Amino acid sequence: EPSLELGSRDFTPRAMPCVTTRTAPPPAVSVAVGARLRSPRRRVVCFSARRNRQSRASASSGTPPASALGLVLSPEAKEYYRGVLDSQSGDDESRLLDAAPCDFFELLGVDTGASAVDVKAAFRKLQRCVHPDIAGAAAEPLAVLLNSAYATLMDDIVREAYKKTVEASRRVFANGSLFDGRPVSKWNGPDTERAAVFVDESACIGCKSCTLYAPNTFEMVEDFNAGRARCTTQWGNDLETTQIAIELCPVDCIFWVQRSELPILEYAMKGCKREDIAIMARRRSGNMGSAPSGTNPFANAERMLKMRREGKAFLNEAGEGGAYKGHDEKLGGAIAAAWLALPNEAREKGWPSWSAPIA
Repeated sequence: EPSLELGSRDFTPRAMPCVTTRTAPPPAVSVAVGARLRSPRRRVVCFSARRNRQSRASASSGTPPASALGLVLSPEAKEYYRGVLDSQSGDDESRLLDAAPCDFFELLGVDTGASAVDVKAAFRKLQRCVHPDIAGAAAEPLAVLLNSAYATLMDDIVREAYKKTVEASRRVFANGSLFDGRPVSKWNGPDTERAAVFVDESACIGCKSCTLYAPNTFEMVEDFNAGRARCTTQWGNDLETTQIAIELCPVDCIFWVQRSELPILEYAMKGCKREDIAIMARRRSGNMGSAPSGTNPFANAERMLKMRREGKAFLNEAGEGGAYKGHDEKLGGAIAAAWLALPNEAREKGWPSWSAPIA
């Protein structure tokens, strides 16, 4: 039986039988990755069958299906799941995934070229929305930060110094793009589906395996010196085809993730360095090569959430309403956390563009 040796892994073509009454996808390939993978199609059938059994059981008992409450993954498919929040996280923790202002310009709703007149007008409008006597005690942290924003941006010299650090911080993420809480990939699945697919492009080697097997889900995108795979359409292919495409990845850089975590992961990916694919290949072969970049989207997203969790402690250390000459991720996390703690009514009144529902 013919086989092709690629690096340290053996790829043995083998036609797989069709296991459904639907039109079968292209012939599957059995990939040997150590002793971990067997037949991709057999694993996918387990994955799909378990979801179907659980849905039928839930329907007969009158309770909502487990897939409506969280991801339902077979033991095999769980190998490809990764998240940034603990599975037992409550609503307060999940709220940290939402879009929120992260610097004083965003908080006041003015651009970085705003004048003192613009700053003053924006401050007066928002001050009424977050006054503790109106919005309650939950608004106190943001009221303090709003005073700091006013003190920082009203002074021309301080505003210019702060502006430079903000612009430097924004350039880390795709030349200044803001986290708006919206996914980059197109959603083509049912509204009740909570599973999504994410490619860690910092680890992708551009082999094209996933794009060839599930072309309606994955595409090659030109990035720096070479093309890398990206999930551009969620559920562009059916479950079986998508799962097999994930398993065909020789470096395991494709994951199932929670749909709610997809926006922050795709945003965090923008701040990750993509290494030269040739250097990555040399490192895998043991033939020199530079050290790994040390950045990946999961670590970036987790750090972003950590800064938001620690926002309250940062405010306690910073004191009350003083000016800031520079911006950093701790201040950004504090601003986001304080804004997310506001009552919904206050957010919708003062920041309608940030509070608009995601389409």
